[in-house]
Amino acid sequence: MKKINILRILFIIILSTITFFALTNPKKVETNLLKAFFSNGAQDEILVELSGKYSSNINVLFESENLELLEKAEEHFEEQIDKKGFIVEKNDTVKTLEFYKKYKNNLLSYTDYKLLKNGDFDKIYENAVNNLYNPFGFYLLPVEEDPFMLFTDFVSALGGTGISSTINGKYYEIINMKVDDNLALSPSLMNKEVAKLVELQKMYNTKDLNVYLTGAPVHAYYASESSMNEINWICIISTIFVGGLILWYFRSLKILIPVLLSLASGMGMGFCVTSLLFSSIHILTFVFSTTLIGICVDYSFHYLMECNLKKIIKSLTVSMISTVFALLILSFSGIELLKQIAVFTSAGLVTVYLFVILFYQLLPPQTSKHIFNLKFDKRILIVIFLIIAAGAFKIKFNDDIRTMYKPSKAMLNAEKLYQTVTNKNSNTSFIIVEGESLEKILQKEEQIGQKLSNNNVNYYSLSRFVPSIKRQKESQDLVKLLYNKKLSDFGDFLTKNDIEKLKEIPPAVIGENSFQNLPQLKEFVVDKNHSLMVVYDMQNPEIISDIRDVRYINLPLEISNGIKNVRIAVLKILLPIYFILYLILGFIFTFRNAHKIILPSVLASLFAISAVSLFEPLNLFHILAVFLITGFGLDYSVFRFNGSKNSNDAVFISCITTVFSFSLLALTSFRLISSLGFVLAVGLLSSYILSIALISKDSSLTTESK
Repeated sequence: MKKINILRILFIIILSTITFFALTNPKKVETNLLKAFFSNGAQDEILVELSGKYSSNINVLFESENLELLEKAEEHFEEQIDKKGFIVEKNDTVKTLEFYKKYKNNLLSYTDYKLLKNGDFDKIYENAVNNLYNPFGFYLLPVEEDPFMLFTDFVSALGGTGISSTINGKYYEIINMKVDDNLALSPSLMNKEVAKLVELQKMYNTKDLNVYLTGAPVHAYYASESSMNEINWICIISTIFVGGLILWYFRSLKILIPVLLSLASGMGMGFCVTSLLFSSIHILTFVFSTTLIGICVDYSFHYLMECNLKKIIKSLTVSMISTVFALLILSFSGIELLKQIAVFTSAGLVTVYLFVILFYQLLPPQTSKHIFNLKFDKRILIVIFLIIAAGAFKIKFNDDIRTMYKPSKAMLNAEKLYQTVTNKNSNTSFIIVEGESLEKILQKEEQIGQKLSNNNVNYYSLSRFVPSIKRQKESQDLVKLLYNKKLSDFGDFLTKNDIEKLKEIPPAVIGENSFQNLPQLKEFVVDKNHSLMVVYDMQNPEIISDIRDVRYINLPLEISNGIKNVRIAVLKILLPIYFILYLILGFIFTFRNAHKIILPSVLASLFAISAVSLFEPLNLFHILAVFLITGFGLDYSVFRFNGSKNSNDAVFISCITTVFSFSLLALTSFRLISSLGFVLAVGLLSSYILSIALISKDSSLTTESK
């Protein structure tokens, strides 16, 4: 048996073995963007957990001027929700109110507590009387049980109790849901379930009733639907373009079969190796790693246009090694996402390289009639350097990941309405409170809450739903004092028997064992020594700086800082990458020629970044694109420097097809994809032009056809 056949069999066995182990040990696809950048240490885990906790919620908001219609629609809508995929978090209002009624004298809103603490009993009395004479006023308890509306004020201040909100004559009801953990692991399944909610929304939207959907999963659904439609069209157009180019050049579409087989083997092996080495694969790994398609197609074109392995083996090998090295250095960044991209793309490239050199020799020789020999005037370098210089002065960075997605006007209006109805600002931050026991935690939360309320900062915490025992006893004393001073003024509404009964305040308090079934316990308690306070639109965190064992977390700011750290880490390894590539090329082609080969990639990367900076701030994904530009660019330069005449054709076709595809991506509405597509299209086109201008001897622009 020939040596080449043994190598082919060995290749198939290795691929089959790796595929078997990968498929029998499936790994989940991680869709949480934060896990791409935060994976080191307990603090990162807290950030990811907090983000996940508040990014898996879906809210259904009902709006109508007819309360009866509103409540019926909400009830029927909830019945049709798939309870396997979504966990409805609507509180049992009746059960909750019954629980609170037992301890009504222990519960005071912060406003009432502050008034009583300051001895302003007249204000409490005035508010109660005004409500009694107000035809639209309401009491959750009869007047003889809650004459000063203390219980009503406490419950109303909580919000989300099932009581309809009223704004400008319209009633609002909300169904809060969480996405089931198993469903969240599958973006495709989650989108299908969200699609059902969207269909329900359309069904219930009428002239007299409006239904709005808000929450991160809904945004993800619309973004993915829009992106998938656009990408499907891009794939169709790109396929037609590439197929037409191949048909025109080779006079046959048969070569698409080996090209697709090599591509499938590379993508499949990249996935399998990554799956074996990591506990999960982040979805962004697929986004960036699919760009290796361009390089993989390069290898196929170079062979098919030469049909002689000996003539291209050196160039093909150098191109593969240099690109793999450029990508593998990403694994030293310490960032999980970059490690995955490095492994996925490197394994894929090596696999395609081996597939081409082992199996393409079985193909019959290909014939073509067109030979390209494009050459550019070196004066184009002046234009490139001018743009690099102009862009360098405008370089700014924006690390806010929210700029990568722009919601539709309808979704934006729905989110604003939800914030208005719930009185919650979208700028959410968190306070982690540490204490020796739950009672100590609650006392510390109340201390923090007092500072927040005094500064008009809206917040939610466990202590708002269940006061500490210390606060409950203090509230009992304040209520007793109020009753002794002001109950007699309610002569027109209360009998002597009512007054005497009200003054008999039982000493019972809500202990830890009493509220174990309250949903808020699970919502706010992290563990036995930590709780979570949710804060909205906090401008000055310094107001709580004097309280010990408290950590303030501004999630948007923390995320931006985390992405900034990743960006800086990536920038730091760029120079080492170019230096290592220079050494590799120097040992192979001599150091005198190495700079000629690597210079087009370096200049193309600078040009692409500078061109983008002229229009918008740079982000992490623009910087990551530099690695891909370097990999593609070296491929162009190596084959131009060391390839045969037919290599010019392969480089040209490879470049034009890749740039065409990325240019279409730049037109998509999802900014993350469009920004990546734009910088890659600009970078690869300039890399191709620079490889001609700096490596080709002839500087005239001509096109030859044979």
